[in-house]
Amino acid sequence: MKNIIRKLLLLICIMMLPFTLTACSGSKNNDNSAKSNNSEDKNADSDGNGSDNASETEAAGKFPSIQEFIDSDLFQDEMKSQISEFEEEGLTMSFSAEDNKLIWDFKINDPDLSAALDTASLESALGSQSSTFESVAEVLPTAVDVDDPVVVARYLDSEGTVLASGEFTAPDSSNGTDSGTGSDSSDAPETDTTE
Repeated sequence: MKNIIRKLLLLICIMMLPFTLTACSGSKNNDNSAKSNNSEDKNADSDGNGSDNASETEAAGKFPSIQEFIDSDLFQDEMKSQISEFEEEGLTMSFSAEDNKLIWDFKINDPDLSAALDTASLESALGSQSSTFESVAEVLPTAVDVDDPVVVARYLDSEGTVLASGEFTAPDSSNGTDSGTGSDSSDAPETDTTE
């Protein structure tokens, strides 16, 4: 069981790399797009059709949504080899999006193993990796046109039932506190414990 958790933690660390690479490549696109848009702007008339947001997103070199980011060739190419390595170990990893949430599912395919796993250990693993998930949430806006992104990490059993889950946001740099909710809030939706 500890080996599976270690492999999941390693996978999470490995998975951070594509987000960083995609964000960095977005910066290059930003420079090229800005140059190209400047020359286009000289020739274009103002149409007032409300397409300013779309053109701003294109100019910034960002994906318009988390789902489009996940579906992109860039993301898929970066993830393919890493996902296949862990499939050989009996783990399936998948991504989905919902509004401002990047949902990251880790499915344990062996029904005996998933039944034997201790939920508390999985929640502890989520908590120990909170800084990684928070970093993904922090980097995501550099590649995607999204405000206040949330990374949802879920461990699933072989049937797809959630064993442990946590929601993570970027650290709040304005007051120095950590706004990631980690696995502690998966049991209690609200973080306010004073009553």
